[in-house]
Amino acid sequence: MKGQLKFYLMLFLACMIWGLTPICGRVLKDCMSPMLITGARFYLVALILFTSIYLIEGKKGLYLSRHDFLVLLLMGFVGIFLHNSLLFEALRMTPASNAALIESIGPSITSTLAFIIIGERLSKFGWLGIFISCFGAGYIVCKGSLDTLLHFQVNLGEIIVVVCEAMWSFYVVISWKLSKNVNALAVTAWTGLFGAIFCTLAGLIFNELHVYAITKTYIEAFLVLSLLTGVVAFVLWNFAITKVGASKGGTFVYLIPVFGAVFGVVILGEEFTLQEFIGALIVVIGMIISVKAKLSVRSNTKSVSEIKKHLIEKQALKLTSEK
Repeated sequence: MKGQLKFYLMLFLACMIWGLTPICGRVLKDCMSPMLITGARFYLVALILFTSIYLIEGKKGLYLSRHDFLVLLLMGFVGIFLHNSLLFEALRMTPASNAALIESIGPSITSTLAFIIIGERLSKFGWLGIFISCFGAGYIVCKGSLDTLLHFQVNLGEIIVVVCEAMWSFYVVISWKLSKNVNALAVTAWTGLFGAIFCTLAGLIFNELHVYAITKTYIEAFLVLSLLTGVVAFVLWNFAITKVGASKGGTFVYLIPVFGAVFGVVILGEEFTLQEFIGALIVVIGMIISVKAKLSVRSNTKSVSEIKKHLIEKQALKLTSEK
């Protein structure tokens, strides 16, 4: 735990920065269309990071194996393009409170996919932490009202949010499939570029690339969205998630609505209720429990040398028994 503290702090900081995303989104909704916001944001992110990689490592830093290229392409498609575009589409059909409540299942989906895809096992103690954090997030959205939860109705928008969360969870889990040759800067740069390209293509096909107005405030919000939430937060997340595991790292996502509420109070002057404070406290408690839980990963494949050794030993055993 102590040795990984710095990685948990990175995840904490990434989620704190991502808490600014809804604030910037509210400001930019009158500036340009959602598809253009996402595409332009990640083109800028990719440009900055590719430049940094080239200056630090030269051309070799831009090299990708075929395996890593395909994994990053898939990550860009599901984590950048689908996650963002589906969320914007869902919010056209369902209230933000309903969407936020459903998003609470995200870490649970991540842990499930982590078990299926990479064999990552979280203990019962860890699952308890996820459940507690999920309850806290739901408590925040419902503002402590049982009536709000009981009258929760499912429509197409809610179903899309579930798919949206599954896409982000998939992004987190498959990042473990990357080789050690791809660092956090490269992961963020390539997935950002691929995601932006997908956004551009979809925007052209569905005529969703529009600019409504440009002001100093819009430019500042776009730069915060791109540089802080796009570059800094993604780099911190992509680096730390490979160190602590998808299940434990995914739990930190619960902190995003908490920080979003805090920034809403500080920046937009919104009200922060006692119920939201209690919910935030529950989220943090659950997250701490999950972080302290034991984690193990099964070995999915054996190296050629291990397989060869196993066959030799098996053959020797067979010869011995025959004698």
